[in-house]
Amino acid sequence: MAIQSSDPKITLVAGGYPLFVHGKIAGGIGVGGGTEEEDCAIAEYVASLFDQLAC
Repeated sequence: MAIQSSDPKITLVAGGYPLFVHGKIAGGIGVGGGTEEEDCAIAEYVASLFDQLAC
């Protein structure tokens, strides 16, 4: 997978997810080192835990 960029201020890679609080970006998580599927699964899990704690 290659790094994708549609905006010079934003870089999208597998395993990178923004974290939101009340609809606003509060931070992000980046997971790397595994396969694309593994990185995404771990990042999605952590983002779901953050969502539960942020509400």
